Amino acid sequence: MSKKTLALIVILLILTIILLALALFQSEKPSSQPSPKVIQQSPSPTEKPVGNTTLRLSPNPVYPTTGTNSATTVTVEIDTGTDRVTGVQLEIAYDPRVLTNMEIKPGDFFSNPTVLPVGGVNNRTGRITFALAPSKIGESRTGMGTVAILTFIPSTNAGVEQTRIEILEKSKVSVLPRDTIKSVLRSFEGTTVILSSSSAR
Repeated sequence: MSKKTLALIVILLILTIILLALALFQSEKPSSQPSPKVIQQSPSPTEKPVGNTTLRLSPNPVYPTTGTNSATTVTVEIDTGTDRVTGVQLEIAYDPRVLTNMEIKPGDFFSNPTVLPVGGVNNRTGRITFALAPSKIGESRTGMGTVAILTFIPSTNAGVEQTRIEILEKSKVSVLPRDTIKSVLRSFEGTTVILSSSSAR
């Protein structure tokens, strides 16, 4: 091998090392400072869209007629605000030892509502799952009204002065446009059933 060829190989080897060093230096340089794009992609504070719909049991408190088999009625009232409601799923809890013969039926908020075949009243566990929607697909409602009507007979030998009927956090309200994940239920309120005159204010 001639000296000229050997010198040429050495020069090419040196140039290759220099170019490799420059490439490594350039690839490491941006990583030393976070780019604005990375900063913008970091998670921001939670900004979940909050709906305007509220649910409450009425009246609150409830003073049932004791000593008879006449049923007491409690209504589930809705106020949608500006939400276009397409369906409501109620999850309600009560003490079945104190409130017996619990029943639930649709109110007049939806005209001719479709009651979905889920849950129902479990008079053993004291849980109610009740879902309803307008009869026409895509129909929605806004405003105030009665979603459902509860009736029950208080036990005369329960041994308690008052009990609660609660709307649970699992309750949901769906809206247009349809979103199967989010619920626009902003707040909910149960009611107290007063069974003894001594606990009345």
